[in-house]
Order: sequence, then C-alpha cells, then structure tokens
Amino acid sequence: MCRTLRMLIPLVVVSMLFCGKGIGIPELLDPTGGEQVSLPVTFVWSSVENGSNYALEVDTTTGFTAPVVSAETADTSHTVASLDTNKYYWRVCAIDENGDSSDFSDPDSFVVSGSAYPRNLITTIQLPAGNPVSIDITPDGSELWVAYWGQLDTTVTVIATATNQITNNIPTTNPCNDLGEIRISANGNYAYFCGVWDMDSSGLIELSTSGYNQTRMIGYPYGTPPVPHGPDGPGIALTQANDYVYAAHMANVDDGYITKIDLNSGSLIDSIHMSWIADVDLNHAETYLYAVGEEDSLYEIDPATMTVTRQLGVGYAAHRLVITNDDQYAFVTGDSIYVVDLNSFTVVAKFDPDISSEGLKLTPPDEHYLYICDGGSDYIDVVDVSDPTNPTLVEKLTIPAAGSFSELVFNADGSRAYVIEQNNPYLYVLGK
Repeated sequence: MCRTLRMLIPLVVVSMLFCGKGIGIPELLDPTGGEQVSLPVTFVWSSVENGSNYALEVDTTTGFTAPVVSAETADTSHTVASLDTNKYYWRVCAIDENGDSSDFSDPDSFVVSGSAYPRNLITTIQLPAGNPVSIDITPDGSELWVAYWGQLDTTVTVIATATNQITNNIPTTNPCNDLGEIRISANGNYAYFCGVWDMDSSGLIELSTSGYNQTRMIGYPYGTPPVPHGPDGPGIALTQANDYVYAAHMANVDDGYITKIDLNSGSLIDSIHMSWIADVDLNHAETYLYAVGEEDSLYEIDPATMTVTRQLGVGYAAHRLVITNDDQYAFVTGDSIYVVDLNSFTVVAKFDPDISSEGLKLTPPDEHYLYICDGGSDYIDVVDVSDPTNPTLVEKLTIPAAGSFSELVFNADGSRAYVIEQNNPYLYVLGK
C-alpha cells in the first residue's frame, strides 16, 4: 500500500504543474430543476476563482450540438429575451485571462411556459425596403409575402417561416406608388395586390407562388384586358375557388367602385358605384361581401348581383374589418372598434382602443383574441373577444424599439404572429 502511494504522489504533482491554479467550474443557480419560466429568462451562476469571463450555452438537447443561445459575458448572469415555448438545457464554463476555459458545468433544465396568445418576440427580420404595408401567409404556413408602398417599381418579399430568412424578392410592375392588401389564394398558387390612388394607372397584379414571378396584370389602362373602374383600392377579397376577386377602386375620396373580376379571363364581370371604399371581405360562406368606407358605414352586398342589401353606420372613418369564422360577427375599425352582429346587422358592442387602429386580426383557430395594430405608437392591443359582445382588453403588447405597426398575420395554429412596421423595414416574429 505504501509503495502504491509513493507512485501516485509524483503523478499528482505533475498534474498540478500542468494545470497551474486551475479554473473552477461554475455552479448553475437559476433556473434549475426543469422549472417553468416566462420571458425574459435571466440565467444566474456562481463566480469561480480565475474566471474572468463565462460562456453560456442553451439548447433543446443535452448534446448542445446546435445551441439556440451562445453568449459570453464577464458577469455571472445573462438575460435572454427571445426563446420559443419549449424545454431547454443550459450550461456554463469559465474562461480565464489567457483564454483557457474550464469544463462545462453539468447541464440543468427549464421550461419556457407558453402564453395563451403569441406575445414573446422570437426574432426580428430586416426587410430589403422600407414602408411595408401588407403581409399574408401561404395556406401551408411555409412562406410570408410582404408588399410595400411608396415605390414606383416595387418588389414583393418572400420569407421562409422555417428559417425566418428571405428567399425571394419578386420585381413587379407596380401600377402606382402605393399598394393595398396582398392576398394569397386559398389554393396557394397565386398572390394578388393592387395599386392605390391613381385611376389612370390602376391594376391588379398576379404573382406565381411557385415561379416567384409576375404572371399577369389586370387593370386600366395597362391591363390585358383593361378593366374600367379599378382595381386600385387597399382592399381585395378572393373566393375560395380562386375564380373571382372583389377589389376596391378609389377614383377619389368621393367616388369609387367595388369591381368583380373573373380571374380565369381577367375580365370585368360587374361593379358597384359607391363612395370611397377602404376594405372589402367575403364571409366564409361567400354569400355576402362586406365593405367599409368613408361614409362611416359597413355595407352588406350580394356578390351575385353586386347590390347593397344593408347599410349600417359604424362611426367615423371606418377602414378595416374582420369576420369571425362562423360568419356571425364582424369587427370594424374607425374612431372606435365596433362589433356587429351580422345576422341582425346591429352594433352589439363598441370599445375605444385608444390607438390609431390599422391591422386587425383574430387569433386562430379559436378566435379568442383580437389583435389591433397601432399605426401611431409602439404597441398592439390584445382584446379578449371569446364573448364578442363583451370585449375585454388584456394587454397592450409592446415590441422594444418598434412602433407604427401596419398589419399582422397569424399561422394556422395561432402559435406565431408576424407583424410589419409601417415606417421601417422590419418584420417581427412573435411566439407563445
């Protein structure tokens, strides 16, 4: 036994000579034990002797082969603002003044608990141009399509939702310097948008979602064939079969049309002469077309005859609407938000969002929450509309260093919201 000890002692001495003072391994303090946390997450660990910096890694597996967070800091804590709802593992190593590092600590775990609606900033995507005005998502949820305003020749940007990376910028023949809504057909084959404000150069642009190119322009006078009375408005509505489009046309603030176009032939089928129309939408049964406009009204229109069947006053400057999946209610923005029972065609609730309301969307699939984009400040109103007759504000959602939001869209299961900023080239991805 003594002989064995005498043999081991030199090895210990040699080991100490190679390691010098050594670098301790940090102890993970918080979060630990798989506890549930909400964003932002602050990671805390112990300081160690000879540790001048610390490296933090966060991953969804204990292998740490593709960390979602890799950070180095001189502090013994680090805050992460953006993480998806998931279970995570984290570990820390110490780094000395020579750049040598200790072993990593044994990993610990935590769970980012989800919220009832997407409210946590996952990432920010920089767009290639300023003033994004409209956004839509493909039916399979794989791509986002973004259109801009204020450019004589514009592009439409395509973003892959799996990677949040821009994959295409499609050049288009913009008929004017402003754009209205961009909307993708139900079959996912085409995207459509209109120019705004110029009767002599209005048109509906058709883009291929497979070829990523402009395939057709339908309009007046440059379209083939030219279509009188539009379209050049901000609102368009597509049938599920993608055989017709209803497009708003604004000659000026006192004179406009809603035009029905056959998408197979590109020909004008019918139109209705109205005042300035800001938005149009079909109900899901496609039995009625609804429009809001400058006459402070919500219009119900028979799409077969293109005649107004009912009209309801909904406050000053009504300009956006969204219809529930069961076709029972419509939410209309103006000086306030009006909740309209579409069966009785009466206002059943009204609330003031205290913002310059722009984009308006219901969270899928249950439609429990209504998101209202603020066109003038840095927040989004989230309203509980599980009972549409009793809407309740639950949060004024803010995105740091952002504001004046123009529109948003959700993916099909409501786990993601994609928000565009009106005056800056940014798209914000929110998750639960």
